Amino acid sequence: MALIEIGGRNYLLYLVLPHRLKMALLSRESRAKLDRINSGFNEHAFSGERAAQYDRLHRYEDDGQHEYPARALVAEVWAGSRPGGDGDVYGRALELGAGSGYFTALIARRARSVIAIEPVADLQKVARERCAAARLDNVEVVGATAFDLGAHVPAGSIDSAFLIQSLHHFHRRPEVFAELGRVVRPGGRLYLVEPHHNLRRVGRLARKYRRTYRAREHREDERNWATHDFLTRGELRALCRHGGFGTVRIETYWIPYSRRLIPSPDVRFRVERILGRVPLVRHIGAVLALTARRDA
Repeated sequence: MALIEIGGRNYLLYLVLPHRLKMALLSRESRAKLDRINSGFNEHAFSGERAAQYDRLHRYEDDGQHEYPARALVAEVWAGSRPGGDGDVYGRALELGAGSGYFTALIARRARSVIAIEPVADLQKVARERCAAARLDNVEVVGATAFDLGAHVPAGSIDSAFLIQSLHHFHRRPEVFAELGRVVRPGGRLYLVEPHHNLRRVGRLARKYRRTYRAREHREDERNWATHDFLTRGELRALCRHGGFGTVRIETYWIPYSRRLIPSPDVRFRVERILGRVPLVRHIGAVLALTARRDA
């Protein structure tokens, strides 16, 4: 008997365990359900008016600074290192989970071309309109998932692959990285920004479970089992190995209380780039940023 069952047993464990462990403890039937649950949740959450309001809901460019630190990394730091290609900095780029195209536009200004993968139709429309308004004619928005790359992206054709605040919605992560390893050329780069699953997050989820999530009606609603699993440093390194990516470097941002002490995002970014490498401190930050290189 599986320890965790969607709609049934051990919802608290499903919330707080690292992704790899909870997937191992799910029943086969529950794992099969996740494709349908995640697809349905994304369509519900990001279609219609929610697609048009995607940037506002994600608090881009407001006091929430939800794009921090990805904006600075994409526009400045990562763009300062040449991943390959003789043209623009990012060469031929791929973005998985493009959303509204907010980061797609930033990438496109520094790339020869961009393939932006987004499964939700209304978000595809928003992303295309954003790129058209910015006069970015080097972006192809593709209605597909990370598991459909074989039909759209030739092997070894990508110089730079981006996953920015999207991987925590995917449950078949080894398959995603296997596909990335197929399409990124040897020597190409992987760039990733994802929320960090650490003890602070476990504590927050446990408190929410005690107050709200433990209710039977919440547990029995399958939509509440949609994948929203933050990443551990160990999981990221294991996924990179699985996809054939080496020279992995992980930085930590959103260090507790840093925003209160340093209101300026530019100054805070420079400070956290240093503090985020310090042992112990790097384990309590809320956001991880990763760069890796595709092995030969």
